[in-house]
Amino acid sequence: MDESAARPADGSADRSAALRPWPLAWLAVLAWQLWLTLGLYGTQPLAALTDDRPVMDGAHPQNLYLGSLGAASLLERGYTTVYDPNNLSGFLKTPIFDGSRLAELFLLPAGGVYQPAAYKIGLACVCLLVPILLIVACRGAGLDHPTTLVATLLGLLVWWGPLGRGALEAGDSEILLAALAGLAHVGCLIAFHRQPSMANWLGLLLTACLGWFLQPLLFPIALPILLGYYLSVGVKHDFLTWHAAFWLAEQSAVAINLYWLVDWVGYWWLRSPLPSAANAVLSHRTFASVWNAPLWGGPADRTLTISLMISALAGVIILNQTRQRPAARLLAMGAAGALVLALLGISWEPLGQVGTADLLAPALWFATLPAAHAWVFTARKLWEAGRPGRVGLVLLLGLVAIGLTVMRDTVSCMSGRCAYAQPLALGLNADRQDVVDKLVHHTDASARILWEDRPLARSDSRWAALLPVLTGRSFVGGLDPDGFIEPSSVCLNNLLREGRPIASWKDADLDKYCKRYNIGWVVAWSPAVIDRFAAWPGVEKLEPVRDDVSGWLFRVKQPGGFALKGRAELVEATTRYITLKGVEPEGGVVVLSLHYQAGMRASPGRVQIEAEKSGDDFIGFVRLRLAEPAARVTITWQK
Repeated sequence: MDESAARPADGSADRSAALRPWPLAWLAVLAWQLWLTLGLYGTQPLAALTDDRPVMDGAHPQNLYLGSLGAASLLERGYTTVYDPNNLSGFLKTPIFDGSRLAELFLLPAGGVYQPAAYKIGLACVCLLVPILLIVACRGAGLDHPTTLVATLLGLLVWWGPLGRGALEAGDSEILLAALAGLAHVGCLIAFHRQPSMANWLGLLLTACLGWFLQPLLFPIALPILLGYYLSVGVKHDFLTWHAAFWLAEQSAVAINLYWLVDWVGYWWLRSPLPSAANAVLSHRTFASVWNAPLWGGPADRTLTISLMISALAGVIILNQTRQRPAARLLAMGAAGALVLALLGISWEPLGQVGTADLLAPALWFATLPAAHAWVFTARKLWEAGRPGRVGLVLLLGLVAIGLTVMRDTVSCMSGRCAYAQPLALGLNADRQDVVDKLVHHTDASARILWEDRPLARSDSRWAALLPVLTGRSFVGGLDPDGFIEPSSVCLNNLLREGRPIASWKDADLDKYCKRYNIGWVVAWSPAVIDRFAAWPGVEKLEPVRDDVSGWLFRVKQPGGFALKGRAELVEATTRYITLKGVEPEGGVVVLSLHYQAGMRASPGRVQIEAEKSGDDFIGFVRLRLAEPAARVTITWQK
């Protein structure tokens, strides 16, 4: 390593250059991002941001519901893990639902309660954070103002392209924001090597904290980059200052996130086994199939990807030859590593199941910095070469203009993205509101509602997760249609996936299932499930319902009740406590249709609480052991 530790990228050392126009340029970029962000909320964005209509796209409803549980628990108890009795016959909400962490952060200023407006404002702030992280990355890497502007604009094109927009609509943009935090962290690493200072150290700490908070699995993937950087530049710095400060920042970021990382690791077992195949994995792995994969998007996106990668290669070479080797190596490793993982994610099943195909956007963001540097460096050198160079620059720009004219469809597509953002879906449509109204009118809190989940695409709405809030009822199904966590194994769609077709269920099986989970009503969507319940004498058809497809609401004639053994009447069930009255044991015990979780406590103290297995439910139910009847029993849960 022979480069000067203090020399930034070419052109940025000229401090005599006027800097006054650049704050205006950054404000213009932020204003453009704000314009597109407000477009997500329709023609009246300020009113839409502050009303009570939740975002209905993708997993946003699920994130909002789980985020309200976690935020309330964080304010009351200091941790985000909480027992929810209103879903899945009682389950433990843990940080394993990744997207809810951002929602928890959004809802904290609102008091940790269900508040769609706070969630929407938080989502808008996430979009506004994108250009800020890009600017931090560029400036940290030593890029000058024109290069930073170009790189930021390219990064925003990626954000509003199908990769960023798809993640935004699906409600899982945390991995992309974590990648941007990682890119900003790389910029701060370069800056901390070039000029160790408190500001650059704080940049290290804050970007690492944000990355760990958003997606802890991303930083281990980036570990080779971190180690390569440390081994390359560490020898140039004093151990007692630079090294100690570097590791303090990296380790402090983990320590700050320990309040939820401990639960994230401790409750990892709640995740369901990975599916047998990832949707993104190609059935045939040839060059043609990889090139034609949906991962790349349309023609405009392919053009942008190819241009960025070729330009990034040139930019890395230029950075390396202009004594900017740490920047060249870090950006090259980030772009190449993420691109390779993305390609393996669509061609190799083990990595496809993990979801590495989503790393294409991070690869492009890492490429934007050297790509922009190559463009600006080339233009500057041609301009400085005098008249021949300036003529060459004009000719080069003319060729670019001709190319853009030929690719007018690509230009039109990119221009459309720069001018307008398609609004997100807000609030219930007429069919879904009708479903909610019928559930409120035809059901009560004495029993649960069995909601048949349907296979959903990534962008399909998980709006049923909000049903406990919208109806005040308890549900089995609706929260986790993908079967992401093992408590969802009790849901109807998961049982059907496990080789138990509904047509093979006998009447006794249906009766046993409904009594075990205290099912009083059923919302069925698929023809097979509708036909099987319609043929069962134990239910009656109540009302037709519709949510993209037609379904039926059934009433179970004889639900099992909240007590599976003994007697108990449910008074109230919240995340803070579950209150029962009229508790009368049978043989010294009362078994409740409520999943048991370690950490449950019963009051009064003479009531012992333990788990009881029931059938093929691997979690087990709450068993209260008491010698005499109790007028009132309160169940709480704490870590």
